[in-house]
Amino acid sequence: MASRSSQGVHSLLEKMGSPDADFRYMALSDLIAEANRGMLSSVEQKVQMTLLRKVLDLVRDQNGEVKNMSVKCLGTLVKTRNDEEIRLIIDTLVEYISSKEDELRDIASLGLKTVMGQIPVEGDQAIMAADKLVPRLLSQISDPSASQELLIDSLDVLADYFSRFPHAISNDAPLQRNAIKVILAALNNNRATVRKRAIQAVSALAPFAISEVFTKLSESIAVALSSDKEESIKINVQLLGLLAKTSSRRLGRRLPEFMPRIMTILTSEQAQEDDELREICLQALDNIVLHCPAEVTPFVIQIVESSVTLLKHDPNYAGGYESDEEMDAEDGFGDDGEDDDFIDDDQYSDDDDVSWKVRRGAAKVLAGIIATRSEMLPTLTSGVAPALVSRFTEREESVRNEVLNTFSALLQQVRMHGSVPQATEVLRNSPGALKRKWEADAAVVATEGSPLSQIMSLKPALAKALSKTVVSKTVPTRLASYVVLRDLIILLHGGLDEHIGLLVTQTEKALKGAETSTGPSTSIKTEILIFLNLLFRYHRPEFFDQYLDHLVPFIASVITDKLQRETIEGFRVAAELVAVLRAPSISTATSGKYKAYTEQLYTAIMVRLERSDSDQEIKGKGIDALSNLLAFAGDDLQEHLPKAFAHLHDRLNNETTRLAAVKAITLIVSSAVCVGEVVNQFATQSISPIAEFVRQNNRALRIASFDGLNALLIRIGKYVPEEIAERVVDEINPLLQHDSNISLLPSALEALSRLVENGRGINAIQTKVIPNILKLVRSPLLQGTALASTLKFLEALLTASPAVSEPIIRSLDEAALTSQDAANQTYFSQVSTTLAQCYSVVAKCVPTASAPIVTRAKSIFTKKDAKDAEVYFHLLLIGELARFTNFSKDKSLFDDVLRLYDADSDEVKSAAAFAVGNMAVGNLEKFLPIIEAQMHEEKHSLLALHALKELITHGSSDQLAILANRIWQPLFEICAAKDEAIRNIGAECLARLILTDPAQYLSQLQARIRDPAPSTRASVIAAIRFTLTDTSAKYDDLLSPRIVEFLSLLSDESLEVRKPAMFAFNAAAHNRPALIRDHLTILLPMLYKETVPRQELLRKVSMGPFTVTTDDGLDLRKNAFETMYTLLDTCFGKINLTEYIQRVIAGLRDEDGIKVLSSLMLVRLASLAPTQVAQHLDDIVEPITSTLKVKLKDQATKQDVEKSTELQRSLFRAMVALDKTPHSAPKFQALVRDAKQSSQLYREVEESSLVAMNGQREVAMDLDG
Repeated sequence: MASRSSQGVHSLLEKMGSPDADFRYMALSDLIAEANRGMLSSVEQKVQMTLLRKVLDLVRDQNGEVKNMSVKCLGTLVKTRNDEEIRLIIDTLVEYISSKEDELRDIASLGLKTVMGQIPVEGDQAIMAADKLVPRLLSQISDPSASQELLIDSLDVLADYFSRFPHAISNDAPLQRNAIKVILAALNNNRATVRKRAIQAVSALAPFAISEVFTKLSESIAVALSSDKEESIKINVQLLGLLAKTSSRRLGRRLPEFMPRIMTILTSEQAQEDDELREICLQALDNIVLHCPAEVTPFVIQIVESSVTLLKHDPNYAGGYESDEEMDAEDGFGDDGEDDDFIDDDQYSDDDDVSWKVRRGAAKVLAGIIATRSEMLPTLTSGVAPALVSRFTEREESVRNEVLNTFSALLQQVRMHGSVPQATEVLRNSPGALKRKWEADAAVVATEGSPLSQIMSLKPALAKALSKTVVSKTVPTRLASYVVLRDLIILLHGGLDEHIGLLVTQTEKALKGAETSTGPSTSIKTEILIFLNLLFRYHRPEFFDQYLDHLVPFIASVITDKLQRETIEGFRVAAELVAVLRAPSISTATSGKYKAYTEQLYTAIMVRLERSDSDQEIKGKGIDALSNLLAFAGDDLQEHLPKAFAHLHDRLNNETTRLAAVKAITLIVSSAVCVGEVVNQFATQSISPIAEFVRQNNRALRIASFDGLNALLIRIGKYVPEEIAERVVDEINPLLQHDSNISLLPSALEALSRLVENGRGINAIQTKVIPNILKLVRSPLLQGTALASTLKFLEALLTASPAVSEPIIRSLDEAALTSQDAANQTYFSQVSTTLAQCYSVVAKCVPTASAPIVTRAKSIFTKKDAKDAEVYFHLLLIGELARFTNFSKDKSLFDDVLRLYDADSDEVKSAAAFAVGNMAVGNLEKFLPIIEAQMHEEKHSLLALHALKELITHGSSDQLAILANRIWQPLFEICAAKDEAIRNIGAECLARLILTDPAQYLSQLQARIRDPAPSTRASVIAAIRFTLTDTSAKYDDLLSPRIVEFLSLLSDESLEVRKPAMFAFNAAAHNRPALIRDHLTILLPMLYKETVPRQELLRKVSMGPFTVTTDDGLDLRKNAFETMYTLLDTCFGKINLTEYIQRVIAGLRDEDGIKVLSSLMLVRLASLAPTQVAQHLDDIVEPITSTLKVKLKDQATKQDVEKSTELQRSLFRAMVALDKTPHSAPKFQALVRDAKQSSQLYREVEESSLVAMNGQREVAMDLDG
């Protein structure tokens, strides 16, 4: 084997020396392949060295392709070379880089970068490379005779080395001192390219430099900024801007020294005459604002003022935009020529004028401040927004687009942080789903002085300016203008009523330009369609219906267009338009008014659907649009209904369009305006084919088919032919034969219930369905909505056919006996609960069925050798029956049940409490005193509370009013108990009582917040937590002024109180965010305090020969981080992200479960606030690295391995998400690069993230419609 390898290598050496370049190229390619297969390991060391020298010689080859392949080959070989060989490679390449030949110098520079890219980031080889490479490079840079090209290449390689191997030089103080001395000297080079490379090298060294070196760098910058040398000032301001990216923390501490000087330079006389200097200052400020947000705070107002001033800096143009008249005159509004309406981007030209760079830089600075300073929104909307609007008609296109994008970012920030419903709380309306009341003001209500009110006051100026930019001659400006319009409409929820005429008129002109354009201009149509979609959605028809004569033909023409994207957007706009024109609230009044338009849209949709070149997506979206048209305007399209219905039935037979057709039919038959015999006949004909789809493998189709089936039965249930009803039963029945389809059970039983209610298919249901249902009740999976739908179905069937009760009871009896013999207690408990509720439904519908059940139960209770399972089940039965049966006359039954409080089985005791509580529902006056007495018995107090909970849960409002007055005070006495279970149940009972009369009981509860007993305070806040599931607006109004005082218990001295307080805060954040959103400045500090481990909660516990430290505060801390995560979804706009992110980073150093939560928050932040979280990426490197370096012990269990893997996966997910943010964090970049190279798990997470992102894009595109 070794001999063959040696022979092959010698053959390669011969080819490398061939005069034919192709042979040399192929030899290098073959060598790479051999190296990747590991074949070179068996070759003699001497031969390997000869081979390596030959490859290095080929770097100097005359053929460019051979040179490039030799560099690639070096990158492959270096992975397996020893230190001596790596030293040879570096020495040779450094020698080449000092050559006078440009090509050799360039390829050597590329070779060094390639080789460094393959050396491990940490290890001896990296240090060896530093010892060998860096001094040589520094020597070349400091050589006075070195050429400019050599300096450029050497600095380039040096910067690349510093970026890749920070750990190799971080502790080498002499090397750093020499490096900073040499590079700072290069900053004064006469050639700009050398200075630029020197800046990059300094910025790469700075993050890892020792304090002495960074101090020297700072002093050098300070001296340069104070000098009068213009070039020196420029280069050092640029350096500061780059240091803000790479060393934001270190630079931030020195900003008080540098910022006043930068601001002075920006406004100096020297800068007034030098626009390039101003631009450089603005670029530096942009980086400082983005990467040093906390440290730059004292200077932000000054930066904003200067940026607003420079945004208007246009000394070489005297046009100005001082008045509407001037704006009109400039763009030719009022003239007869249509072309005059377009902004002329070529009306002024001066090649020497670079003032536009200053204006663009000012806009970028403002954009950075807008993105990172949400707390300044009132200032930004009042001071910056008008200035931005005044520059919408800026003459320079790049500046104009930057201004438009900056204003769009401002609108998005106001939407997110400006006290309007945030994006995470508001679901987009689907086409036609008009979830607003036009009778109320459709516009957002804004308080005076708020950011929203400031934007609303700019509406006239915005409409005027945007009406000009939407007809700009450049496509990017038009696109940016429509983005601004889109964000404005979404923010204001319309609000452009009085300006619609102007905007629509200009949009018509923009359409003329788009229709005659090709290439990028075609995307204008798509943006216009999106704008029209929002315009229709958020405005009443009377504000735009006068323009429909022009808009509807355009929409119709787009629908029939060949371009897929435009066609799909056209479908969406058509659906939205008809939903607005014929909204249910005004449908009757507008019948026939818009018939011409609906017919025009209908014709276009049908033409497009019938074309043979329509793909699946177009057909699906077209069917959706057609269904909206018929559902909202079916009365205007009566003569077209047969053709449309025939097409939908035809689409049902096509597998690719079946789902869309089913949804369309569902919407149509649910319509109140699409009526008549034709519709009813269509509905009847649709039942059978849709019923066949309920057993398809496609889950989405099955769910949609059940929705459609139920809609059809609601529409024509009484007129469904018996044979069709039986066919529906036959299709549904197989789904009921086993519990694997339990998730579909509610939909299936709803359809069967509708058949029963309409007297259809009852015989088939009794003979085929009931046996399967009675088998399903034995499944422990029958819970929640599935169980509720089963009970509702049985009730409907028993009401329609009481005779079926006898076989049902027999089957239930059989199931009860079977379950009582089950060994699995969980299975038995769940099935017993299900069976008891089924018995209750039978007894409620057929009263005569209850007497035998009660008699049998009494005999079981008095039977001495009765099994616990029997007793337990019959107690549940009595409890279910007691809710609608008065057992007060049967005193012996109650006594028998009460006696079971002393049973040996805990399950029996619990069931007895369940029965007692429900018996009290049947007769409150008789049984409540007994429960009250037991509440004060220490032995039975917990069971009495369980009984009380049942009574409160199922009692009527009148009963609860009586109950509250009698047990309010006793409940507090019980909650003073040390038993946490008693306190929790007591708190839940208090919560239910509070909701009966919140005005009375909230104030009483509030008075106990300062009770000296921690258990009482804990019960108070726990009760508040349980009330937060209530959806009453009245309760919110009463709780809102008190919520902060209740949640102030987060800072209680007792851990016993802080735990339920944190649960309450989490519940409020999840269920009632509006209650706490405006109080987060008070509540968040208390929350953050609980995310910090407390030493006083650590205690040592002896476990045999070992001592284990237990953290009593861990559960509370986990809950605090869970609450932080919840707040991201519901109160993001009111969170100070700097403080929030710091606590998230601290969580990465905590317990493993908290690390996972922190990783989830980082993923969310990467999506919600990419700019802000990118500022802190280097801070997360150390805690993540520490976690990833932890190695499991050899004796680790499988569970430990799984937990460790899941923790690593969560950290990698966070890293992948954060890597997509706009960052320049060298430490984080090194961490990601190392993870990609060394971890297969990271690569898997990255790949799955990419797949998920693509899926989300598709969903987002659908939601946009």
